[in-house]
Amino acid sequence: MGEWRWLGYPYHMMITEGSAPTERAGRYLKQVLSHFSHKIDVELAEDRGTAVFGAGRAELTATPEALVVRIEAADAEQAANVERVIVSHAERFGEKDGLRFGQFTPVAAA
Repeated sequence: MGEWRWLGYPYHMMITEGSAPTERAGRYLKQVLSHFSHKIDVELAEDRGTAVFGAGRAELTATPEALVVRIEAADAEQAANVERVIVSHAERFGEKDGLRFGQFTPVAAA
């Protein structure tokens, strides 16, 4: 696991993961990250990308079966805030296809 630093000092982070079943994960990944790229730092590759928010970071991965989102944040509250932002936008873009995320679960707390 990575280590976040603030003013040079490490601090713990919360990692959560959730997914939304879809055969169009690549499309939604690109839509979500393109939307955010106007306001925050975003990196986009073929089947994955990253969005860096003030409260944390979201890594999106497109698989053949789902759009997978991994959140890294300083604590559970900030992780939940990033989750809400990503999920609300992705579900809005995928509304016509019924895109819905399941509950995010903690992967690890470093």
